[in-house]
Amino acid sequence: MQSLTPSLPFHFRVTSLVRLPIASGAGVMNEAILYHDDAQFKACWTSRHVDTRLKRGSCVALRGARFQQFREGSLPVSRLDLIDKPIPTINPFLTIPTAWCADRDIACRAAALWEQMGRPLQYLFNAVMWDGGRFYRYVTGPVGCSDYPWEPGRNFKHAVTVAEQAATLSRSLSGISTPVLVAAALLHDAGKADDYQLSAEGYVLSERGLWVGYQHTILEWLAVARTRAIIPDALYLALVHALIARRHLEAREVPSMEARVLAAAERLSCDPVSDALAH
Repeated sequence: MQSLTPSLPFHFRVTSLVRLPIASGAGVMNEAILYHDDAQFKACWTSRHVDTRLKRGSCVALRGARFQQFREGSLPVSRLDLIDKPIPTINPFLTIPTAWCADRDIACRAAALWEQMGRPLQYLFNAVMWDGGRFYRYVTGPVGCSDYPWEPGRNFKHAVTVAEQAATLSRSLSGISTPVLVAAALLHDAGKADDYQLSAEGYVLSERGLWVGYQHTILEWLAVARTRAIIPDALYLALVHALIARRHLEAREVPSMEARVLAAAERLSCDPVSDALAH
């Protein structure tokens, strides 16, 4: 039997949530499966009313855990509190459930890359991805319409590969910001999370994907996230410049080193066959 100690992580990802009426009719029995790389278990609690803010994918904190009553993977708690504001110290890649990403190596590598971004850009990244639904689509979404629904997460794997390639290329260069480079690499195709949706025929373009497109979507997300995160102007502008300029290097008189390295890393990381199919 799995044992729990009071030294649990502060936060967890809700992977499933069940609410049932108590037989007496005086409240609700709640059961939530929680995930963190360091602990996975079922939390159980009763409440007078349904907390509609809690959803699958939400980031939550335990309150009133009764560790002495832990039995067969189930932990009684007083309640779960929704963490509704981005916290810069939380590494979101440590809360990717196996149902979202079976490849634990890629999730671990993403977590290590997040640690390289530095606190301001970690804060900004978390603000972009704090919505559980968006983070789920980021982790599980396709590169393009040609992806197979039974092979999810190719866009996430591509982002991690590009970030690692960019970090490798930058090691011999001076005057380059590793935090900006890694953040730009992890976010450069993140907007594709809302570009596609599943249909009977497989992945198809969503309305946003058709009319707006991922390259503009990520800039929109960053602009909103900036109102929730504390980040120096120069760092924010360097990130946005890298995301824009890496697509149009020849049109920029002085593209940053981060933009040039990101563009090179993306070219080196692409599978020519699958990339051609995706576009």
